[in-house]
Formats: sequence, C-alpha cells, structure tokens
Amino acid sequence: MTDTESGKATEPVKDQSTSIEPLITKTGGLGDTREAIEQLRGADENGQDAAISSYQNNSFLAIYAQDEVTKKNTALKVTLSFEATDTPRRSKKEAIREASSVIPSDAVKVKEYKVAEERDAIEYESKLLSEQLKGWYDLDAANNPESVPGTFIVILNLDKEGFFSVVVGAGNNP
Repeated sequence: MTDTESGKATEPVKDQSTSIEPLITKTGGLGDTREAIEQLRGADENGQDAAISSYQNNSFLAIYAQDEVTKKNTALKVTLSFEATDTPRRSKKEAIREASSVIPSDAVKVKEYKVAEERDAIEYESKLLSEQLKGWYDLDAANNPESVPGTFIVILNLDKEGFFSVVVGAGNNP
C-alpha cells in the first residue's frame, strides 16, 4: 500500500523542474524560500555555505533561516544593492518601486519615518509573511512583547548622490 492509498499525504517531489514553491512576493524576496528565489535568480554566487547569499552580480543579497514551524529555508532579510547595477543611485520613488517587488504582495504600510540622516524606513505588516515565518515571529514575540507577527521594515539607504540600497527585513528593528 502506498502513502496516498493509506490516506497519508506524501512529500512533494523535489526534482520536478517545472514546479516552483509559491511566491509571496512579485519577484522572489522576503519570506520566499531559497529554492524559489534560486529558481528565479540563479544559483547562489557565494556558494551554499556562505552566511549571505548573493545573486545577479551582488545586486540581490539574501539571508535565509530554517523556520522552526514551517521547516522551510526562508529569506529573513533581502538587500537590493543598486551600486552593483548599471544605475548605482535611484530616486526615492524608484527605490520604493524596486523594494515593492521583493516584499510580500499583501503588505500594508503601517508608517514611514526617518531613522537617521541617511536612512529612511517604512514599516509594513503582511499576513502571508506571518505564516511563512511563523517560527521566527513566535521567537521574536518571546523576546519582544511588542512584536507583531508579519511586521517587516524597508530601509532606504542614501547619500548625497541618491539612494544606493534597500534592505528589507522581518521585524521592526531598523
């Protein structure tokens, strides 16, 4: 008797090149699995053992963690480094547009504020992210009573010439 005949769910087949883990972002980003991001952005240029994964000539960086509840290797933090592209500086509007492709599609803006002279932050909440990173938010709540599951921030980094990177991370600590 097979697992399906016994009524038990079977594990998805990993070697189907046409199947992709569902994304919660438009182009692969915060809350998406490593597998899904690599199917979209190519192999990790830093190798599998590096603490920070790099894609597309260092223009897209990700930090992953195995979520204790979902058991998925999920992006906790994503950095878009404009300096590694043909357009090293962006306007604020362009930087926010770029960030919107790597944040959960159901994100709702909570507030916007200035962290420092050269750092702006936008705080969001996402139900999809709270589900993808359930274990991370459970742990965060244990350490931070004001933690709200699904909260994440977008940090826009700038200098005299414009915005040079965007960091998107789970939680609300800039």
